[in-house]
Amino acid sequence: MRFAFQRIAALSTLLALLCAGSPACAQAPGTQSEPPVSSAKAGPTAPKGQRGPQAPNSQAQGAHPKPQAAKAQPVQPPRDPTPNPKYDAIYAPVTAEEAAARGATVLEDFSKIEKQQRDKDMQAAADGMLRAVLYASGPTYGAGDIKDRIRDLHIEPTASNDEIKDLRKSLPKEGELHAVETLKELTRTFSNSDAAIQVHDTKFLERLEQRIDRRNSATWYYKILDALVAMTGRKPAFSYWFALVLVAIFVAIVTYPIKIKMFQSQREMQRIQPVLKEIQEKYKGKPELQEKIMECYKEHGVNPFASCLPMFIQLPFMFGVYYVIRQYEYHFASGTFLWVGSSLSHKYPGIVAGNLAEFDVPMLCIYSFSTYLAMKLTPPTDPQAAQQQQTMSIMMTAMMFWMFWTYKWSSAFIVYWLVSNMISSWQQYNKIYKPNKLAASPTPALAAGPSASGKGGSLNRNGGQKPQAQPSVTPKKPTTPVGGASQRPRPRKRKR
Repeated sequence: MRFAFQRIAALSTLLALLCAGSPACAQAPGTQSEPPVSSAKAGPTAPKGQRGPQAPNSQAQGAHPKPQAAKAQPVQPPRDPTPNPKYDAIYAPVTAEEAAARGATVLEDFSKIEKQQRDKDMQAAADGMLRAVLYASGPTYGAGDIKDRIRDLHIEPTASNDEIKDLRKSLPKEGELHAVETLKELTRTFSNSDAAIQVHDTKFLERLEQRIDRRNSATWYYKILDALVAMTGRKPAFSYWFALVLVAIFVAIVTYPIKIKMFQSQREMQRIQPVLKEIQEKYKGKPELQEKIMECYKEHGVNPFASCLPMFIQLPFMFGVYYVIRQYEYHFASGTFLWVGSSLSHKYPGIVAGNLAEFDVPMLCIYSFSTYLAMKLTPPTDPQAAQQQQTMSIMMTAMMFWMFWTYKWSSAFIVYWLVSNMISSWQQYNKIYKPNKLAASPTPALAAGPSASGKGGSLNRNGGQKPQAQPSVTPKKPTTPVGGASQRPRPRKRKR
C-alpha cells in the first residue's frame, strides 16, 4: 500500500507540473486571464489604471524555474519492407494485374517468375517472394475475386449482399495466411538475401502473426485451447504440449464409441474369413460368386462397409483439430517439447525445430513409425491378406511422411497425431490384436482338427471352428486264455 500511495503521489505531482507549464491550463481560449494569486505577504490589489505590486523575479532570487512540459513525439508507424526497384521490370507484368486478376492467379504468377530467377539471381527470387507477401497481406488482395463475383451475381458494386460481405472478410484472412507461409519460406531459403534481412529488421513476420492472432482470439475454439494452456501456467516446457495431449485424449473419448463399432466390424470380418475363402474356392470363376458372398454376409449379420463409415465420421474431428492448432500457432512458438527447442535446434537448424510452431524431422520419423505400427496391429486372415496389409502399411506410412515433409506442418501438429496414434494403437491392441491372438492359440479341444468325414464344423465367435462330437467307443477288453493268464498254450501236433 505504501508503494501504491507513493506512485499515486508521484503521478499527481508530475500531472500538476505538466498542467502548470501548459498554456491550455494557464488560460483557456476566449476567456480573460485572471491576475495571478499572490502569496500571503502580498498587498491589496491596485486600483484600476494603476499597476499593482510587481511579483519578485524568481530567477533573480536564485529560485529554480518551473519545469516545462515535454512535447510528445509523434509515434512513427512501423516500417514495412520495400521491394528493390532494380527488379521492377522483371515483375512488372504481375504487378499490372494485381487490381484486376484473382488473388490466387497473381500469387501463382509471382511464384512462376520467382522459380525462374532462382538459378539466375538469388536476390531477384527473394525480391519476388517479398512482393508476393506484400500483395497477399495488402488491401488489394482478392480485388479481382470480388469483381468477378459481383459480375456473376449481376449486382451493383455498391449493393449490399451477404455473400460479398463474407467474401470481403474471408479474403484478407486467406491472404495473410499465405503471406506468413511465404515469409517463413523466404527466411528459410534465402536467409542472406536483402529481402530476408529487411523482414528481420522490420519484424514484419512477427507483426503479421500478431495481427492474425488478434483476429483468431475471438473464436471459441481458440479460447478453449488458450484456457488449457493457461490452466498449467503457460510454462514453455510443459503447458503447450500438455494441452495437445489433453485435446488428443478428449477427441479419443468422443470418438471411442465410433471406434468400437469399427473394431467390432473388423473382428466379424476376421471371424467369417474361413467361410468366405471356402465360397471363393467353390465358386471361383462363376458369375454367382458375389451373390454367394453377399448371402454369407447377410447370414452372419456382417456389414462389409461398417468399418468404413466410422473412419469418415472421424474426418471432421481431424480437420477441426488441425484448424485449431493452426489458429493457435503463434503461441506455440513459445512452447518446447523434449529436444524441440533445445540446443540441438541451433546445431541442426531445419532438422530439429526451435519451438512447437516449427517443423521437426525426428518427431516426424517417430510419428511415421507409430502409423506403421498401428496398421500392423490388425492381424491378417491368410498369407495373401498379410502381403496386402504389408504393402498398405508401407504405402500409408510413406504417404503421411511425404505430406508432412512437403507442407512442413508444425511439430505441435505432429505431437498431437503422435499421441493420437498411441491411444489408437492401445485400443486396437486390446480390441482386435489380443482377442485374435487368444483365439488362434491351440487348445486341447481343437487339437484333433476336423472330423474324418472331411466336413468342417460351424464357426464360433472367436473365428475358430467348433469341433464335431466324436462317437463314444467302449474299448474292448483283451481276452485271456482259458486256464489263466499264467498257463502256456498247448503246442500243435506234428503230422507224421
